[in-house]
Amino acid sequence: MTTTTTTTTSISKKRRRSFAPIVLLATLPSACQSWTTTSCCSPSSFAPIPTYRQFPTIITNNHPNVRSRYHTPQHHRPDLTMKIKAALVGLPNVGKSTLFNALSQTPHLAPAKNFPFCTIEPNIAPLPIPSPRVSSHDKPNDDNSLLTRLATLAQTPRRHPGTISLVDVAGLVRGSSRGEGLGNRFLATVRECDVIVHVVRSHRDGNVIHVHGKVDEVEDAEVVNLELVLADLSHVERRLGRGASCAGMEREVLMKVREGLEEGLPARSMGLTNEEEKSIRSMGLLTLKPVIYAFNVDEVDFTMNRSEALEQITGYMRQIQYCDLGKDQCVLVSAKLESELAELSLVERGEYLRDLGVEFDDIELCHCTLPLLIKDQLGLSLVYTGPGVPAERTQTTKMHVLRSNEISALDFAGKLHKEIRDGFMFAEVTNCFDLVQFESYGEAKDAGNVRMEGKEYVIRDGDVVFIKWK
Repeated sequence: MTTTTTTTTSISKKRRRSFAPIVLLATLPSACQSWTTTSCCSPSSFAPIPTYRQFPTIITNNHPNVRSRYHTPQHHRPDLTMKIKAALVGLPNVGKSTLFNALSQTPHLAPAKNFPFCTIEPNIAPLPIPSPRVSSHDKPNDDNSLLTRLATLAQTPRRHPGTISLVDVAGLVRGSSRGEGLGNRFLATVRECDVIVHVVRSHRDGNVIHVHGKVDEVEDAEVVNLELVLADLSHVERRLGRGASCAGMEREVLMKVREGLEEGLPARSMGLTNEEEKSIRSMGLLTLKPVIYAFNVDEVDFTMNRSEALEQITGYMRQIQYCDLGKDQCVLVSAKLESELAELSLVERGEYLRDLGVEFDDIELCHCTLPLLIKDQLGLSLVYTGPGVPAERTQTTKMHVLRSNEISALDFAGKLHKEIRDGFMFAEVTNCFDLVQFESYGEAKDAGNVRMEGKEYVIRDGDVVFIKWK
């Protein structure tokens, strides 16, 4: 009689946090060689703009060898499962970490100190996307959002907004493209993101250090932009130097990009076609990413002098070199004010703003406006599930963030659950704004506002989808 002994290897807590999990299995024919991870965080309710603490956070090792061994290959993952990432970049001490805390609505989540390179490791938090308002008469901060109305119609106790991963990157300085100030490490983090939020300091405060000794919005923005151009140029030249491994369309496009970068032209301004962009997408070119300039002003300019401040930053945009006025966008933020508001209750926020001469409902804060700008820049679609599903089978009305015109109804079903995809019959689809005009999903269906679509149907922005499956 033969006996088999299974050995269990324990890993210290420190190693478990630093490396991907390692599972040793006995080589028995009956051994189950699979593993599953689950998340047990399911908040019972969400505020109009949920805070960072209400979302589960998954930390993964970014070591390239670990990724290649333990992660699913990229070509096996459909685009709809990819998490959208937005990188906060800029010079040191321009308010990136303070803005990060304001956007996540969680004070002191990232340390914000008055010295350069306070942030070394990137901070990451989910940034909820505000649901569109049902009526133009609704106030910006009202909880009468589309998601709330859909949840009421579906009779679900919970509503779950879509999110974007917000990444707070350490400050970039002159020479970052050559590795100055750990620049290569920081730029590698930005390459993994989908959109760049370029934070530019636009307030004068003698108590806050400036790395160049003075605040100059145009020059400060150009320093960062130039480093991104130089980093891309170096990256492209290394790739072209690979010889036979870089051939065909990829080589042709990279040579075109190199020529443009040498002339100081960002890759996003070169008029590349979709096919050309796709051929070099794996490069993660920094100047190919959409850019939103966030001009960080003080409380007075953000509230009382808002019109003048908006005129001023529009003028800066015209002067900044490497800025594409046809594609790049800008937004006015006050990181200090909004991070302070995040520590207050709704009543206290109203009193605080009234002391500054404005009403809470008359001002749009950046945690409401910036996510929608990112959505527009990336051409994302907001799709909803929950209405139509029997109340006993669902407790949540959920907003999904998808890449526009890329996801079929069948692939969307796979996002919900593999069994739903395998048993797909058809999808019931209606427009979210049309649906909230009715008292119930059944009433909308009886009125002919719900249509049946097959597996090839391409999901559109604003769709409410109910998958029928067996």
